[in-house]
Amino acid sequence: MLKNFATLAAFVFILAACQASALDDVDLLAADSALDFPQLSCAPHGRPNGEPARLTAHQHVAGHRAYIEFRQRLSPAIPSGHLYVVFGRLNARGEVLTRQYVGLYPVGSLIGLYGGAIVPMPAELTPSYSDCRFNVQAAYRVSLDEQQYRRLLNAVRDALADPPQWHMAAFNCNHFAASLGNVVGLQAPRNRLLPAFAYIHALIGANGAARTDGA
Repeated sequence: MLKNFATLAAFVFILAACQASALDDVDLLAADSALDFPQLSCAPHGRPNGEPARLTAHQHVAGHRAYIEFRQRLSPAIPSGHLYVVFGRLNARGEVLTRQYVGLYPVGSLIGLYGGAIVPMPAELTPSYSDCRFNVQAAYRVSLDEQQYRRLLNAVRDALADPPQWHMAAFNCNHFAASLGNVVGLQAPRNRLLPAFAYIHALIGANGAARTDGA
């Protein structure tokens, strides 16, 4: 009887150890996949994990576990299109674990947009339905080391706490995206007045990225 009890106790101990190990693995996975800024998720627009985009160009360094990605899409409100940033964590194979979206656009839709041609307008940074749902026309990804990623997170945190104002010529979506790139060491295009569909290609050219689209 005592022997059977000892065997049962040993089995329970081993089972508990296995369960604890499994929970540790789940916690570790959750930590790798956790969003730094949940408000920058596409979850409100039906895309909790965001959407991948076909890359136009990329710069990847083996061992980097984070990234910044510039995306350009069509805009129903303005012919130049819209440029925004996606960022997050990578796994050991360089595959995307998380997607967080941030971009500058004026409050008030068309009123804010065209009012911003005259005076600076209050702006929003959280992803819109269009950011999460519209097809991406061009995308440029750069991998980041931990120090670069921390600088990016700090810059995003500061912007969320005090959003910059939007102005069509002085500080628009292109300039905001480039400012985040500058935080991690990327060069902004010299021509500040390019439309978004041209600005992203100028950004790629200014940083010598490897193109994947053959352009």
